[in-house]
Amino acid sequence: MQFVRKSSRSLLIFLALVAQSASAVVVEDLYLASVITQGQSDSQRRKDAAEGLLQVLVRVSGRGDIASNPMISSALQKPESYYSEFSYVDQPQDLPFLGQTELVTQPVDPLETQRPSQVMRIRFEPSLVSKLLRSAQLPVWGSNRPAVLSWMAIREADGRTVIGAESRVPFAEDVIQAATQRGVPLLLPLWDLEDSQMISSSEIWGRFMDRIESASERYSPDKILVFRAESPYNKEWQGEWSLGEAGRWRGGTVYGSDQSELAKALVDAIATALSEQYGVGSMRSEVMLTVEGITSADHYAAVSQYLGGLTQIVSVQPVRVYSDIVAFKLRSEGEVQQIVDVIELDRKLSLLRQDEGTAMLWYRWIP
Repeated sequence: MQFVRKSSRSLLIFLALVAQSASAVVVEDLYLASVITQGQSDSQRRKDAAEGLLQVLVRVSGRGDIASNPMISSALQKPESYYSEFSYVDQPQDLPFLGQTELVTQPVDPLETQRPSQVMRIRFEPSLVSKLLRSAQLPVWGSNRPAVLSWMAIREADGRTVIGAESRVPFAEDVIQAATQRGVPLLLPLWDLEDSQMISSSEIWGRFMDRIESASERYSPDKILVFRAESPYNKEWQGEWSLGEAGRWRGGTVYGSDQSELAKALVDAIATALSEQYGVGSMRSEVMLTVEGITSADHYAAVSQYLGGLTQIVSVQPVRVYSDIVAFKLRSEGEVQQIVDVIELDRKLSLLRQDEGTAMLWYRWIP
């Protein structure tokens, strides 16, 4: 997805305000692609639909390197098999455009510069996209995604900058733009007086994780991203990232020829890490999940509907009822820990016990 600078600025402020009460985010329109088009011929439509399909496959799988997968490559040759509808709309030049994976670089006729760009909007069928990804041994990452609070610091010749709502650093807009393309709910701290009293820029740069976790409590995020970047000797940019929560971290190093490329590399690494944790694979398993606190038929219906709506769950079967406790047998695509992680995002069930090494979970319903 592409944003013009003006709209990115507004989005940064909005996301920072949302971060004040961060929780799992439902990412809308995962299966909708928008592509700037050069026309409406059959050949152009197929080309645009292939680009749109790749947008959606990357967003739903969380993986940016899937185009070379043989099954994905084959599907891109016949994209019309995967979409349910398409339309064309005019794109005013002064409004943001969401969806484009690459900029059109063909020469532009000066006489055409006053006309709005035309956009092909393509809605792909979720079941067909999911089936394709599973057949290609790629994860399917649902729309309920963790809110990631991002503490980022950039060191340039004139010093270090912590990126917050009021930052006027192009890298901030590049990161949000890349995250929006990939369906990653990346949130920024306000970096106001309260934040600066809780943590210093030096502590963010030094990645003092305990201090960063304490400062993050204000926002109640699902995940925390800590990132610092610099360009030693004015050469290639490099950045170190850590992603996690509650003392559990994973991380790595990303590189880019400029800040824009660095931002894309960072978001690609984060999206990949999150899809590994929350995405559904082709593995099947059975889980016994017991829920306490079901005191009415409405509660039972709500719990059953909730469990059945999880991306990982294939079927929900009640097997035992006593007092206010109901035991469910779940058939799942994915591992037990993935179910735990996804339920934790929603905060509708509170984990009471998880027996290590077994597929047995105990929860309390939070009406």
